[in-house]
Amino acid sequence: MISHDIPQRSPIEILEQGRVWVVEEYRQGQRTGETLSTHGTQIDAVRSAKTRMEAERRPCTLRWESAHSVSNVYWNPLFDVLTVRYDELLDAWTVAPAAATCAMAANEDRERACERAKRIQRDYDFKRLEAFDRNGKTSDERSHRFLRHDITRSGVRFDPSAVDRTPEPETTNKEDAIAVTSDASTDTATTGSDHIPPASPGQLGASIPDVTKVQFVDTDGVLHRYTTPWGDGTKAEIVAVSRKVADETRVRDAFTEWTSRWRDADDHAHVATIHESGSDPAQWIAYQVGERTLAEAGIDLPVDDRLSLLDQIADAVGALGPEAACGLHPERIHVRDSGGGWHATVADWGTEWAVRNATGTYRQTPFTAPEQLDGRVTPTTAIYQLGALAHLLLCEHLPFDPDAGRAAIRAGERREPTPITGIDDTIVTVLDRALATDPADRYSSFGALRRALLDTV
Repeated sequence: MISHDIPQRSPIEILEQGRVWVVEEYRQGQRTGETLSTHGTQIDAVRSAKTRMEAERRPCTLRWESAHSVSNVYWNPLFDVLTVRYDELLDAWTVAPAAATCAMAANEDRERACERAKRIQRDYDFKRLEAFDRNGKTSDERSHRFLRHDITRSGVRFDPSAVDRTPEPETTNKEDAIAVTSDASTDTATTGSDHIPPASPGQLGASIPDVTKVQFVDTDGVLHRYTTPWGDGTKAEIVAVSRKVADETRVRDAFTEWTSRWRDADDHAHVATIHESGSDPAQWIAYQVGERTLAEAGIDLPVDDRLSLLDQIADAVGALGPEAACGLHPERIHVRDSGGGWHATVADWGTEWAVRNATGTYRQTPFTAPEQLDGRVTPTTAIYQLGALAHLLLCEHLPFDPDAGRAAIRAGERREPTPITGIDDTIVTVLDRALATDPADRYSSFGALRRALLDTV
């Protein structure tokens, strides 16, 4: 039986066409959906799409950054969790949305119920599937294909024409057909027939005190990421070196040096706190994160809050020193509403850049300074990256197309800054200086850049 509370409606997508933002139905990535509305600014388009998504009970909204890059996915709470539970009254395993009142399927066999749940999750676009055992404990979890392939991650290309809803045989566990590639070369640390799998959640859990639930986030490349609840009621992320390169001296030295710089300043209000660190089964650190990242929340905030967050990030950089801050990226900046305003904490601080640089697998992003492409960090590298963050928050688009190659970054072939309402056109001059390709032409201090940004309001 199918619940009438869960209509099978298409997701919504937001894309830019010229200077107009279009809200339309997402038709399996074919870009031929019905146009629902048009808007002059991205933030108006996002608000309209979210309102329509909830009013029409659509599962989610995709906001495109380019033809092959999704910047964010917003989910309808109604489609947040699909569950498989044993119902004693029915003496069967039921498949039902956590936010609805009626089961969508039922089967006496748990395995068949789970297979049916996977198809329902795919067909109705539920964000997460959770399967419980008879005692009510979670035994299996499965994220939506968008999340499994991390299509909002910088450097990941999403092929919209590859989405396929063809029913899968019940005997296979094949992932949904979705093509994801990277502009950078394949990580040498993860290729070859002598593949070494990432550390399992059980292995990490045995090494980290008081951790009871560790989940994979990203286990590609030379650094692997996991998430876990922490003992103080917060959420933590674990970053571990791939076991394939864990014994290489240059990798160990890079990880140790850059995490030590981070630890030296992690008592600062806007620097992510490192909880624990270790070396078994490979070098790892666990640090505190918030519920949302700057990539997820940034352009939804009022202008004053965005400027405040930029000021906090600059303050954090000052605590570490500019040469220790070459990893500023919206996915590594966590934000939370503290009641009196938005609070930011910055993580990573160049650890990923240093380890990838040591293995020759660094992937440039729209926030990469030109000198980093040559394996260098200067006293103004962080000035450049803060300028790129300001470009995103105050113009609502990235300084470089996510598909742009290294040549474009080296030449400074940026997108023309288009300030949002409330920001003066002088921001163009500020960003031009902050994002200068020559490190010597940038602002010489964060104080100067901070004052220049505040003057644009």
